[in-house]
Order: sequence, then C-alpha cells, then structure tokens
Amino acid sequence: MSDDYDLAQYASEILGKNGFEAYIVGGAVRDLWLGLQPKDFDLATDAQPLQVMAIEEFRQSMHKDTAQAFGITRVRLSHGRLHGELEIATFRKDLEAHRGRKATRVAFAGLKDDVLRRDLTINALALNPVTGQLIDYVNGVDDLRAKLIRFIGNPGQRIREDPLRIMRAIRFKTHLGFTYEPATARAIRKAVKQGCIEVIATDRLRDELTRLLIHSSRYQAVLDLDALGILERVLPEVTAGKGVKQPPQFHTEGDVWQHQLMVLGYLPPDPSKRLAWAALLHDIGKPPTATEPHDSGDRIRFNRHYAVGAEIAKTALRRLRFSNRDISDIAWMVYNHMAIDDLPVMRPGHQRRMLGHPAFKDLMELHRADAAASWRPGQTRHDKKPRFPDIERLWREYRAKTPRHRQPSLKRDMGIDGQWLMQKFGTEFGLSPGPLVGRILESLEEWYQDEGVRDKKTYLAKARQLLQKETGRPSPRSL
Repeated sequence: MSDDYDLAQYASEILGKNGFEAYIVGGAVRDLWLGLQPKDFDLATDAQPLQVMAIEEFRQSMHKDTAQAFGITRVRLSHGRLHGELEIATFRKDLEAHRGRKATRVAFAGLKDDVLRRDLTINALALNPVTGQLIDYVNGVDDLRAKLIRFIGNPGQRIREDPLRIMRAIRFKTHLGFTYEPATARAIRKAVKQGCIEVIATDRLRDELTRLLIHSSRYQAVLDLDALGILERVLPEVTAGKGVKQPPQFHTEGDVWQHQLMVLGYLPPDPSKRLAWAALLHDIGKPPTATEPHDSGDRIRFNRHYAVGAEIAKTALRRLRFSNRDISDIAWMVYNHMAIDDLPVMRPGHQRRMLGHPAFKDLMELHRADAAASWRPGQTRHDKKPRFPDIERLWREYRAKTPRHRQPSLKRDMGIDGQWLMQKFGTEFGLSPGPLVGRILESLEEWYQDEGVRDKKTYLAKARQLLQKETGRPSPRSL
C-alpha cells in the first residue's frame, strides 16, 4: 500500500478511537479492487466538521476554502514518516437536488445515504481501512466483475441531477475498458436528445473532453461521443468529416472522419492537451474546401485546408473557452501540420521560427501520427516520410544550441535598429521615424536570419539599396 493509504488508515484509527465511523469511499475503493493505484484517498465519517476539528491529532489545513459548508473538512496529519493532508467528509444526503448540483442542499446522514447520492455503482463502495470490511449497497462489486458502467438507481434521474455525469460515465467506461449497462446507455442517449449536454458548464465540459483525449483510450472515447450523439452537438466541425472522400493516391484509409480517428490512435500514449486537440482538429478545414476532380488527370483537392482549418479551430476552441495561449498554439499546429514536411528545405530564418515555437515538439508528433494514418498503395501503416530523419536532426541541432544562438537578433547581436538606420541615412534619404523604417528593418532582419552575415558594412550597403527601391530615387551620394 502507499503512504496515502497508510495516512487514511491512521486517520480512520483516530476517528474510531474518538467514537466515530470512518471509511475510504468512492474511486479509491474501486481502484484498489481493480489493482490500480488510487490518486487519492478520501474519508467519509459520521463525525461532523466541528467534531473533526476538535480531535487533537487533526490540525487545520493551510488551505482556506468553503468546503466545510458542504460537510468536507480538510486536515493535516503527521505520524512518524507519514505527513500530509486529507479530506474528511461527513456522511451526507442531497435535499432537492438541482441540475448541475450547484444549488443542491445537503444534510448530514448515514453511510448508506452517502453512497446512494453518488453517480455510478462502481464509485459507491466503502472500505474500512482498519478492519478491511468492504460495504456495497448497490452491487458495485458485481458490476466491477462484469465490467459494467451503471448509474445508481434511476439513470434518467441521476443524469437530471447532474448532466456532467454523462461525461463521467463515458470517461470511466473508456478508461477502464468497460461497457455500458443497457439502461444506462439508453438514458444517456435520451438525455442527449433532450439537450442535457448543452446545460453542462462549458469549462467542465471542456475539461472532461480533454481528459478523454489525453488518455490512451481516446480513439474509443471519440467513437462513444459520436455514437451517443454528443460529438455532433459539441464539435460538429469534427463530424463534418464523415463521408468526405480523400484522394486514394494519398489516403486509402478512408474518409476525413476515419483519418482523424486514426491520427488520434497514432499519438503517443500520454500526449499533451494541445497535441491531442490539434490531432482531433487538424483536418477540420477539409470539408469546406473539398473540390472534386475536373478531369481524369485531376484528383480530390482541399486547397489551403490548413489555413481554413486553423480559423475554424479558433472558433471551436473559443466556444469551449480555452485560454488564449491554448487557442494560439493549437491553431498554429493546425495551420502548420502540412508545412512542417518542408522544414528541411526552408530558408534558415523560417526554420528557426518554426523550431522556436513552443508547440514545435507537439507539431512534430502530430506530423508523425498524420503520416502514419495516411495509407498509400503499397505502404504499410508504419512507413515514414523520407524527410522525418531530417526534421528530427534539425530539432536535435536546434535544442543543442544556447538560447541566444537559437534565435539570432540583428538588434541584440549587432546593434542595428531604427536609431541606427536614422543616424546613418537620416540626411542621405531624409529618413525619420515611421513605417518605412520598420519595413527596412524587417527586410534586414530576415536577411540576417537567413545568411547570418555579421559585417555592418554589408548592412549599410543593403539598407541603401532597399531605401533606393522604397523611395524610388537614388541616394544623393550616387548623383
């Protein structure tokens, strides 16, 4: 057992010595039964918050929160090598449960009432960590054995109390590799048709979708979201790929929808949030840009689908209230998921700009998965594009450089900026602060990024040439 379990066991012993019941409840018991390592161990007890805090061994948590109003007391414990915090919840039952449970009032109750207010039978087990007694009022152990996801009691009522339970059911089903009990699946489909998904708080929905996508079961999770009618309501941009044909010369795996699913399947086991979302959204620009071949020598095309897709991705991510940083990174990956293939032949300045983006490593993994999911005649699904080794080499070389050498700067490295330009050419061309100075500097910076020349005389000559072209007149020195 872990230190966290030992800490929960010690807290249970303390509560028992003070005349109270104490049980580990919920997901921790489920995971222990399945042989998995629980993330945390929460205790449930008949002791009320003031009684918990009156126990000498429990010290007040450093956190200040309002959880005690709902019967949850956070305490600190120290016993030998064991040190940590623990949540101790007083047995509760719901009064007048409201949609989303935000407005639900609770009353202190007994253990049975406490477990019956939970969502799934497999999450409603209680374990006495001192005696090892397992208490199961809802046949949760039977469902664990049968690998079934079942709501406690009336499934429709459980969903109406909190529609987010739909997403939790999908998460537990796919993460554990279980199946839905038939009445549970029917209740979910009915609730989705009645609009229950739309009343889930956007941030909670976004977070549950992300949990599904970053888990190794993401392929099945998306299939479940689709089969239950949720995906078309939440992300119609993704389901739009169904039936959208792709050119067989490059994609023998199926339509855009099938390709998107396969890309998810080829991601690393534990992708970042932005990689998982970029993989799901990378080809959403294909349906609106699809064009049929004009003749026998032509093929299906998706002109600039990467650019269109990046804009659609921004709209979808804003709708789900992602942070500006996440939106920017994911949209950048969607926009560049094709361009990365040309990285080895790009100009050095363009290479560095792409390599220096904070999402580049994820972009490389997206490109790898995208290629693996694109079957061509005569290929196996594990064939790699010829440029992969060059892309990986450029990435290794870039990371080996110091931060200063990764992104050269004309101003930092050579002192060439707007003041320098006006000092050198203010009289010669009547140069003053304005857009012209910015355009000349941009051109000089781009040339420096590509060529790396560190001779100021060269930049004087190039700046003079650019000014002559921009102003349409020769330098007075040349007259």
